[in-house]
Amino acid sequence: MKENIPHDTSHARTSTVWESVQTEKLSWRVASQVRAALFSKQVKAGDFLGSEASLAQQFNVSRTAARDGLRTLEAVGIVEIRMGAKGGVWIAGANPERFADALSIQLSLIGAGAHEVFDAQMAIEVLAAEKAAENLTVAHRTALRDALHGVEDARKQLETFTDASLRFHEALVEASGNRVLLAQFKALRFVLTPLLATYTSADTANRVIASHRRLFDAVCRSEVELARRLMQERIQIVRTSFIPMTPTVYIRPDPEAVRA
Repeated sequence: MKENIPHDTSHARTSTVWESVQTEKLSWRVASQVRAALFSKQVKAGDFLGSEASLAQQFNVSRTAARDGLRTLEAVGIVEIRMGAKGGVWIAGANPERFADALSIQLSLIGAGAHEVFDAQMAIEVLAAEKAAENLTVAHRTALRDALHGVEDARKQLETFTDASLRFHEALVEASGNRVLLAQFKALRFVLTPLLATYTSADTANRVIASHRRLFDAVCRSEVELARRLMQERIQIVRTSFIPMTPTVYIRPDPEAVRA
């Protein structure tokens, strides 16, 4: 079946969005206008913007300037450029994995310290634990239980344990129903994995599994405050293993949780 490709004459809706660009840094101005139109919801994922030639005309710039601006947008995942007779420029579809990859790279490039990483984890996951306990669906409960079983199975193969444990954490954040928290955690997971892998031992694995079980039970019983407290305690215990002299104290860990 042939794909229906809009003709350049059919973009009356988007052609009125753009302004003529006649100043320096033309390609940057092109990219800036498309970003602004996306954030103001004048365009949305999947919208066809036109061909390179028609967009150059709409922006009143050369095709070179239009091409450079569009390539900039493509590099950050805002537009998709298709080549050939049926080619053109579309607003790209959502891709949280791409965002997570880009953000994790930037965290690495800026040299984010362990204390910053654990602060971010605390902010994201404590709220996620609350929301998961409030909003747990049957599908999310199943995914969370499967992730817990994965952690228990990984106890016999410690080289995979950290990844399995973080999959459980990600399933919990996803169960919160908050896509912003999930996108941020996906990025943080890339940074946490090598950090936590150095902390893994058989004893650690047993404590983590016990902690995950208690957290799973609290979330499934909709015990919001308990889910929040258990997540705080778990992250704080791990944090103090890496940063024993940290001046920031979030909570006083429950002695029973430390011994578990």
